[in-house]
Amino acid sequence: MSDEKYKVALAEMMRNPDQRESFAQVLVEFLQPGHLTNEVMSLLLDTRSLSAGDLLVKKIRKGIEVRTLVPGAVHLASEITLSDRINFILDGADVKVTYNEWELERGEIGTVDSISTEMRAKLADYFVNKVFTALTSIWTAGNTPLNYTNLGTAVTSGALINAIDRINAVTPGAKLIVGSRAAVTPITTFGAFWTDGTTTGWSEKLIEQIFETGWLGKFYGVPILALEQVYDNPEDYQALIPETKVLVIGQKVGEFITYGDVKTKQWVDNNPTPPQWMLELYQSFGMIIDNAQGVYVLDVV
Repeated sequence: MSDEKYKVALAEMMRNPDQRESFAQVLVEFLQPGHLTNEVMSLLLDTRSLSAGDLLVKKIRKGIEVRTLVPGAVHLASEITLSDRINFILDGADVKVTYNEWELERGEIGTVDSISTEMRAKLADYFVNKVFTALTSIWTAGNTPLNYTNLGTAVTSGALINAIDRINAVTPGAKLIVGSRAAVTPITTFGAFWTDGTTTGWSEKLIEQIFETGWLGKFYGVPILALEQVYDNPEDYQALIPETKVLVIGQKVGEFITYGDVKTKQWVDNNPTPPQWMLELYQSFGMIIDNAQGVYVLDVV
C-alpha cells in the first residue's frame, strides 16, 4: 500500500471517534527513539510490581545462625524478629500529548494505540534513567573514598579491578559493570570484549550478541553491559544516560517498584477550534537503595 493510500485509510478510521480505541492493528511508521527495556532495569536493582493497596514497606529480618551441635547441650535459638522496616516513598511519572482533531483525522500522527505504546515506552525510559542516575550519584569523593574513584581519564584496568575487588568484599559478589556505551567501550583496549580479559576466544556469535543486546562480554569475571544512549525527543535531543560514570554493582543493592497499573486518560477538549484530543498516562513508582556499599562509582571522561 502506498503512503498516500495508507493515510487515506487511516484518516477514514480516525474520523470515527468510536473506532480510535479499537484501531490497534495499524501502526504508523514514524521516528521513535530507542528504548531501554525493563530487563535492563532488573539488572540494576531487584524489581517488583505492586498492586494498589499493597504495603509499601520492605522488611529486613535478623539473620538465623547455625551452631555446632554439642551432644547433651541446649543450643541457643535465633529469634525470628524484624530488625528494620523501610518505607517506599512514592513518586509519580506523567506523560501527556495533545493534537487537534484535524491532524488526527488526516492520519499523519499515528493511532491512539501507537501513540499510547510510545508513551508507555517513554515511561520505562524515565524509570531506568531515574535508577541509573540515582546509583551514579550515591558516592562522591566527599562521602567515601572506598566506593568512589575520580579517574580523570577513560576507565582503566587497574581502577576497574579495584572496584570489583571492593564490591566482592562487601557483597555476595559483583554482578554487573554498567555504563553508557561511550563510557564502557574503552574496556576493549585493555581486555578483549569477547572474553573475560584475555586476548583469545574470538567468536562471531558473541560479536553478534554485542550488537543485539548491548553485552560486551566479561572483565575480571563480571559481565559488562553497555547502555545505548537514549534521548528525550528528536527536537531537544538531550541525553538521558550519564556518560561520565561507570558502575560496578553487587548483589542485592536495592529494590525498584511500580505501584499500581499505568493509568490512562483520554478526552477531547471542545473549547478550542478545532477541538484538541488529549491522551495522558501516569504511574506511581519508588525505589530503595538499602545496601549502598554494594555500588562502586568510577568517574570517567
